[in-house]
Amino acid sequence: MLLDKDIQAMLELPPESLKKQLSAMHASELSDLLLSCRSDEQRLKFVALMPTDRLGDTLLELPEGMKEDILSELNASHIEGVVEHMDSDDAADILQSVTPEVANEVIQGLDPEDRRGIEPLMAHDEESAGGLMQAELFKVRDHWKVKKVLKVLRRWGHSIENLNFIYAVNQHDRLTGVIPLHALLFCNPEEEVWRLADAKFPTVLVDEDQEEVARIFNKYDLLALPVVDKQGVLVGRITADDIIDVVHEEATEDMYRLAGLSNQDDLAEPVVITAWRRGIWLAFNLITAILASIVIAQFEATLQQIVALAVLMPIVASMGGIAGTQTLTVMVRSIALGRITFTNAKRALFKEVAVSLVTGLSFAILVGLITRFWFPDYGNALGLIIACAIMINLVAAGLAGSMIPLTLQRLSIDPALASGTILTTVTDVVGFLAFLGLATIYLL
Repeated sequence: MLLDKDIQAMLELPPESLKKQLSAMHASELSDLLLSCRSDEQRLKFVALMPTDRLGDTLLELPEGMKEDILSELNASHIEGVVEHMDSDDAADILQSVTPEVANEVIQGLDPEDRRGIEPLMAHDEESAGGLMQAELFKVRDHWKVKKVLKVLRRWGHSIENLNFIYAVNQHDRLTGVIPLHALLFCNPEEEVWRLADAKFPTVLVDEDQEEVARIFNKYDLLALPVVDKQGVLVGRITADDIIDVVHEEATEDMYRLAGLSNQDDLAEPVVITAWRRGIWLAFNLITAILASIVIAQFEATLQQIVALAVLMPIVASMGGIAGTQTLTVMVRSIALGRITFTNAKRALFKEVAVSLVTGLSFAILVGLITRFWFPDYGNALGLIIACAIMINLVAAGLAGSMIPLTLQRLSIDPALASGTILTTVTDVVGFLAFLGLATIYLL
């Protein structure tokens, strides 16, 4: 990130000198420059002088809110000049960040070939395979001979970035197989393509969710993945560089949601919007906190007689909360990676409960001994009570941390969305109920 004085020094340069300096910078450096600016006015001054063939990639590196703000200040002709230098998938991402009216005006102004590549992508959900794919690929008829493929490749292949595979299709454009580009170099020129193509190469349906696409890339260690429709017609391809972005986005989204935040929550959002999004979950958390307080209120008489309980209560709740969060984090991430589903979760469930029993027993003994020497007036009773309460709460935390995300997944609810708040409620209620209930029974 640049310092304010560096930004100001650049803005004081003559326009031609600044334009020349910006032209020498990489798209990632340009995005860092825009992120370092203190105001939209400064950003727009830089954007106006940035080379159009790099501006699109620069905007894609920015947070969604900042990207939309900058694009809203550009006219349709400027945006048209930006997207015509981009791959179809990236161009579609840019056009999905402007109003439909502006997007339509930009599309109408593009060359027919560019328009044919971008328009179909605009119809797909941004988080689906169709939203990730690009139309640029190299496909050949499966009855062609290798020498013809090489001839066509030499003529047209240079215009396609990240060209790693040749896609073989039949006369109906249905994908019949995939050939690694390097394999063509070692083939008999008279060999027909269908004999070389891998008919079992992984594919993905155009409406598949991006998380599943990422899992396929990870499972098969792919550089590119062909996208087909329900009839098996080849409609595009997804490259590994796009999947890196997806993995980053999904991991960030899960992290935000575990903290009760919107996946759009970032430093570029206006204060009011961010406060509103966070406030919704804080309100929900307030309700659950009141529920825990109601449990405590039922033991008001006990707390008045034994003040030591008020001192020790946070230990029980905190231990359960941390233990549950550890289990919850493992389960939510495993579900996101496709390693655990509701049907195969028994082993993971048993393991988490076993871990809870071991840690629960260990810390129950430790805290019980500390309590025995901390409050000697109560003898062994108070130490045994808090030990039992911690044991109960840690086992409950392990069960809840495992079952809550699995149940939410079963109900088609994102496990990362509400698991944390529900878990906190469970560990607080169970912890307070166990500790204060046992104390009421055995100490009064």
